[in-house]
Amino acid sequence: MLHEEKPGYYLDHEGNWQRDRRSGGDRRAMGSARKADERRRNAGRRKADEEFTEREHRAMIEDALADFAEEHER
Repeated sequence: MLHEEKPGYYLDHEGNWQRDRRSGGDRRAMGSARKADERRRNAGRRKADEEFTEREHRAMIEDALADFAEEHER
């Protein structure tokens, strides 16, 4: 039984042609677009890391100031 190839479709188990939802190109796999997306994701990660670090450091500083105040109130 010969089947023709249909780009963007696949033959299911019943022998019906179904549209392949994955047939579109992966934009992350393309040359310059891939690099731009990678830079954008990395920038987002750096920003999130920076915000997390800033929040943690602020809490640590407040704790240290509270401890210092307790020690020197005597």
